[in-house]
Amino acid sequence: MKKRALAGRKPTSKAQNAMISFDFANVSYQIDPNRRKVYHRWIEVETAKTCQIMGAWSQAQSSQKAV
Repeated sequence: MKKRALAGRKPTSKAQNAMISFDFANVSYQIDPNRRKVYHRWIEVETAKTCQIMGAWSQAQSSQKAV
């Protein structure tokens, strides 16, 4: 019965857990774009700074795609 239950399941779509390294104001941060979180030395950064860093990262991404 367990085999039948497993066969009927859809494969889980796990999001890629890709952490991105990004330098902002001469400090290295790790960005998790799936969770929209920013870490510095693996400690979560405060919300206001996260918004600032994510905005800068998004602009850098859009300018790279435009080239």
